[in-house]
Amino acid sequence: MAAAAGASPALAQTWRTTPSIGWESTLTDNVALTAGSRRESDWVNQITPALNFEEHGAHTRLTGSVSVPILLYARTSENDYVAPTVNVTGNVEAIERFFFIDASVQASPQYISPFGAHPTNLSNFTQNRYTSQTYSVSPYIRSNLPGYVDYELRDTNTWTVANAAALNGGRSYTNDIAGHVTHQPTPVGWEVTYNRSDQRFTDRESEITEIERVRALYAPDPTLRLSASVGYEDNRLFLTREHGATYGAGVQWHPTDRTTIDANYEHRFFGASYSATFDHRTPLSVWSVKASRDISNYPDQLARFGQGINVASFLDTLLVSRIPDPTQRQTIVDQIIRDRGLPGTLTGPLSLFAQQVTLVETAQATAGILGARNSIFFTVFRTRNQPVEGSDALLGSNLAANIQDSTQVGANVAWTRQLAPDLSLATTLDWTRATSNLADGERTRQVTANAVLTRTLSPRLSIHGGARFQQSRSDIAEDFHEAAVFFGATYFFR
Repeated sequence: MAAAAGASPALAQTWRTTPSIGWESTLTDNVALTAGSRRESDWVNQITPALNFEEHGAHTRLTGSVSVPILLYARTSENDYVAPTVNVTGNVEAIERFFFIDASVQASPQYISPFGAHPTNLSNFTQNRYTSQTYSVSPYIRSNLPGYVDYELRDTNTWTVANAAALNGGRSYTNDIAGHVTHQPTPVGWEVTYNRSDQRFTDRESEITEIERVRALYAPDPTLRLSASVGYEDNRLFLTREHGATYGAGVQWHPTDRTTIDANYEHRFFGASYSATFDHRTPLSVWSVKASRDISNYPDQLARFGQGINVASFLDTLLVSRIPDPTQRQTIVDQIIRDRGLPGTLTGPLSLFAQQVTLVETAQATAGILGARNSIFFTVFRTRNQPVEGSDALLGSNLAANIQDSTQVGANVAWTRQLAPDLSLATTLDWTRATSNLADGERTRQVTANAVLTRTLSPRLSIHGGARFQQSRSDIAEDFHEAAVFFGATYFFR
């Protein structure tokens, strides 16, 4: 850790950086996850330089991780590739307590189709994989006024790039404008909100969604808030224009700092729109249940689903009451993941590339339990994607209609056991099923089992070895199965 201090505490700035390098060697009997005589075995070496960093200043904050896995294939060298993963977010307080700027850069491997191969590792080569890039800049103003009134106006600009030949290098720009003026309930209050989203793809007309709401608020006590809203929406979509009145209600109940329940319902042009969240934590466990139905776009799906469910964020929530300092807590979270061999993410639904607004209905339950020697994390999910404007809107799409109108169901569990102070065993089991809502229920089922032993040789060096098996059965894509063993090491420069 490096720290720099200015002339006064107001100018204090702290940097924390953790560079590392990893190596993993894999022997696989089906490197490209193909069937029959086209199966090829290979020896794959993955070299991964990485950097985690965090900066806290009086008016700035920057956190991020960057890794650059380099995949080298002994027999099929034409498959050599680089799979960068970037997750960087920052905030600047440009004018104290008034004008702020959020920014982020993200890059991660994604999959074109939920019906094709989507392995949980990088060593398998598949044409179904691509790299998505997202760049976002969001300036906003916010302030508090006398009489329990506050306001915020935000302008979010997002650029996305989907680097895949099948997507014709899909590029999009999305502009989201959101604002509110709120009189906090004491116990009665009100709120006026405005939301406008304009999404543009290359060689395609914009799709604009716009909605204004007036909301009545009532808080009979500090733990409970009720709301009722009326509004008007105007949506200029690719093939149609939908406009009309909206109405809804909501409840927020936070009985303790460990438990929250939020639920909202609204009648929209596509029918029912809702979101419900239940979060609860104990000293040794964290639980989360979420369900929602709403229109979405590609950048929004990337933000919601990304690479899956983040284990680090669950551990952060679990430790928040025991370790209040966020920097110290992040250090402990990183150490737990490293020492116990926990996966960075749990498998979630795939983000589907679509050049249009889609209706997404999703339900997800996730839990984590952290014991003295054992830890377990698991999740189950169901997500349905369908075009708002019907199947006719898919005629100009680069993807088959059954991909964009499909349902994904999945479950996974990660269990680790501390066999000794410097030795841990981690096992994961993932199961997913994708079903077309159009093509007579055609589907793909994929299961992956993985086991890894991790040995800590020193505070800076660890080694690991393990095996995996994965299998896919499909009515749309080809069936495959693969077995592999691997060995690797990670060194931290600190």
